[in-house]
Amino acid sequence: SRAYFNAKLDPGVLTYVQLPEEDKDHEGQCAQLVRHMYGTRAAADGWQEEYSTFLVETLKFAQGTASPCVFRHGSRELVMTVHGDDFTTVGPKEDLDWLETQMQEHYELTIQPRLGPGPDDAKEAVILNRIIRWTESGIEYEADPRQAEKLVAECGMTDTNTVATPGLRLSYDQLEKDEVLPAHLHTAFRGSAARANYLAADRLDCQFAAKEVCRWMSKPTEAAWQALKRLCRYLVGLPRMIFHYRWQTVDHVDVYTDTDWAGCPRTRKSTSGGCAILGAHPIKTWSSTQSSVALSSGEAEFNGVVRGAGVGLGYQSLLQDLGIHVGLRVWTDSSAAIGICSRQGLGKLRHLDTHTLWVQQAVRSKRVDLRKVAGEVNPADLFTKHSLTRERLMGLAKLFEMEYRGGRAASAPKTRVTAGTKATLGEGVSAVGETHDGPIMPHRLYGEEELARRYPPLEAVAEAEEDEQLGDALLERGIEIAEQIVADTVSFGRRRVQKSSEESKPLREKEDSGSPG
Repeated sequence: SRAYFNAKLDPGVLTYVQLPEEDKDHEGQCAQLVRHMYGTRAAADGWQEEYSTFLVETLKFAQGTASPCVFRHGSRELVMTVHGDDFTTVGPKEDLDWLETQMQEHYELTIQPRLGPGPDDAKEAVILNRIIRWTESGIEYEADPRQAEKLVAECGMTDTNTVATPGLRLSYDQLEKDEVLPAHLHTAFRGSAARANYLAADRLDCQFAAKEVCRWMSKPTEAAWQALKRLCRYLVGLPRMIFHYRWQTVDHVDVYTDTDWAGCPRTRKSTSGGCAILGAHPIKTWSSTQSSVALSSGEAEFNGVVRGAGVGLGYQSLLQDLGIHVGLRVWTDSSAAIGICSRQGLGKLRHLDTHTLWVQQAVRSKRVDLRKVAGEVNPADLFTKHSLTRERLMGLAKLFEMEYRGGRAASAPKTRVTAGTKATLGEGVSAVGETHDGPIMPHRLYGEEELARRYPPLEAVAEAEEDEQLGDALLERGIEIAEQIVADTVSFGRRRVQKSSEESKPLREKEDSGSPG
């Protein structure tokens, strides 16, 4: 609680703050801090030094080398990770009791439920707004359900029908006809796209679709809005994805990589995707657009392998901080990428940065065990393309030890329904008629001012003087004819041919010639 207030300022560092208005001296004096306070530049760094010093010097934890937010106790079976001021620790009951006692003596704490197999242990808890569930076979993990709920609500897609897949590939014709969204919808689109990107970290099936939506953030278009709507429809049908982390023993980190060469029809850039798996457990996934245009599929696949090898080595080092020593295997379905990684130097390639050639040395020294996997069975397909069918999507979910469920977790944070001040896409897209699924009546949706802003009235172009005079004469003649027709109708009723007026002879002759009356 109030974590930053526990960290003392470094000697010689002077930080002054304005006094609150309740203080009688707030107009003429300020305050000098003796401890860090929220909002100051060095507050987060000071807090990290504070808890790190306490854990290492007082409680005798060993701080991680690859990640300074990981701690492991040498004599007690405790492993701890720190995220800001949230501490998550795994260990035996007696060691956890000791840790809680030591922490309470030094800090003011809020202790969350302890998960475990015992009758007094909780079976479900919330950590960083993620749902963690203890089962007999292992741990279950799922995303914060509020993110999907808010995303669907923001886009006005709550009551829509679901779809089979989270995205579709755009055709060239669709891109050529694409138009920019109205300016007043740009901020709302960016907010919803950012929420989709945040949710995608815990929803592997949505990662590529969310990445593609975010690529339109600088200039949102109609196609981007359609892609975001489809993602929302997919989430309506499959709101919950559960990760199963079953008890297991492993000896390798396996990284699967895949690349969709020149998959973007707009920029011809490639997409790199991959997953780092510990046994049967996905621990890291990514889907990203490569920064440069690859001139060959081999070059694009090589960039994907470099990314995957770097991620794998990073997680290998992180596991060493946790006391777990495992090997690293990297899988690719590209023979060209394997050939580039297996030799020395660029060869005939002239479009690669030389700093990526470190992977060649890593392969030669056996730090990276590079393997080939058939493209038809490569699980990294999930992160590089929209062309997956529903059946293949479900098969990959099962392969990654994931399960779809309905309903809502018992301990999940509730979504607060409040009247916000920001416009959402669900409220604003009605200004663009083509984005609606059904007909609307704008005059029933908006007041006069909003209606005029969203649907401005048409303004006629000023006519030339001669045209204006001719138009007036035609108008007068037309009024005369209309009045005569009305008078004849009063006298003789409605007839296809009027016989009482000489002025209507041209009209009768035209009608008798076969033209419609």
